[in-house]
Amino acid sequence: MKAWLLYTLARLGIFVVALVLLLLLTPMPWYWATIVAALVGLLISYIALSGLRTQVALSLANRRGAPERDADSDFEDDFVDAADSDAAATPTVRPVSDADRHGARRDTDAD
Repeated sequence: MKAWLLYTLARLGIFVVALVLLLLLTPMPWYWATIVAALVGLLISYIALSGLRTQVALSLANRRGAPERDADSDFEDDFVDAADSDAAATPTVRPVSDADRHGARRDTDAD
């Protein structure tokens, strides 16, 4: 049986059992019993069904798979890599403060 189907059926089963127990054992109105059963089902499934939840997540991740490569994405990757390597090869010197800018002007004015 698929993991997502088993997980869904288990969560629904927990909810139904909690709802029936609340309706039979407490004088709670049906709408409050439904809300409480949903919360109880959520908490129990979070604790007890972590293994199934992991299997569902893995099956969804495997189903999606890796993106397909095409000529456009290869060209774009090469272009970005070339631009990054050019930027790393030629560092630019930038003034840190206004004083550095004015000092650079004084140096060029003195020439």
